[in-house]
Amino acid sequence: MTTTRRTFLQGSLAAAATGLTSYEAQAATELKLHSFVPPRHIIWADVLTPWTKEVAQMSKDELTVRMFPAMQLGGKPPELYRQMVQGISDIVFTLPGYTSSDFPMMALTELPGTAKSADDGTKKLWNHFDKFLARDFADAKVLMLWNSDTAAIMSKSKPVRTIEDFKGMKIRTPSAAQSAQLEHFGATAISMPVTQIYNSLDRGVIDAAMIPMSAALDFKLIEVAKYYTVHAPLGRSPFLVSMQKKRYEALPPNLKKIIDDTTGLKLSLKGAAAYDKQSLDGIEAVKKAKDRELIEITDKQYAAWLKAFRPLIEKKAQEGEKAGLPARGLVGAYGLLS
Repeated sequence: MTTTRRTFLQGSLAAAATGLTSYEAQAATELKLHSFVPPRHIIWADVLTPWTKEVAQMSKDELTVRMFPAMQLGGKPPELYRQMVQGISDIVFTLPGYTSSDFPMMALTELPGTAKSADDGTKKLWNHFDKFLARDFADAKVLMLWNSDTAAIMSKSKPVRTIEDFKGMKIRTPSAAQSAQLEHFGATAISMPVTQIYNSLDRGVIDAAMIPMSAALDFKLIEVAKYYTVHAPLGRSPFLVSMQKKRYEALPPNLKKIIDDTTGLKLSLKGAAAYDKQSLDGIEAVKKAKDRELIEITDKQYAAWLKAFRPLIEKKAQEGEKAGLPARGLVGAYGLLS
């Protein structure tokens, strides 16, 4: 379109009506943030929404983040990271475990016994990021990377009290790494996004779900699961908020600085704190719910389960080394190799 004096003046008047100069109106940048979680999800509501407001305030609305929960931009949850790479969205909130093969080093952080809390696990992720994990994110600017609380086993009909109880059960898993743990104990692992768990448990498609207690509240799982096995050394999912690297690099320096100053470990620890708190809230909700049973793994059982996982941990470290990855270095840094 050819810009005439008339169209220029019209644009200037429109910008003036909003309180912006013509240059500022043209310079405003909007980023699209896409995720599978519903708008009530604790990270979406309590961490990411305040962050978008902070970014807008610090930039005086020169940079805004428009939020699209519940897959509103289309596609399926496992496609989110690739949507970011392709530019369908600028930023995504997702799980690397949904496409584990794309994040082989991150998958090793899901091994049993990596941390005692989401806070502990998140600090370890960032401590190991530059040396071991950054290679998995060549196309991204990582804004948040944090751990969930430890996975629980939520079952509708059969309680899981011992390792032997896993045998023959069909259990939902969030990732290939955690599937291997279930299969190691004799269960059949069924990969499934969290959004499908409720109906799958309710209809008997799966016997149980491997998922943190924090999710029990966000996705109303207490309505359909009866037994909750907690405090076991099971996988701990890493969660990710990432921005397309090219999009980030194209921002002017002042906006890059705002992104840098408001993200990273600081924002990640807010996500971890939200999960750790909600995990406790989920456990209390189970205790108060009618006809629900909380099964708490003892310290002695924890040690026995972790010992039973040792061959799997060694196997995954060896597989990573054969693939040319510094797998033993990362697994060793977590203290999982004898």
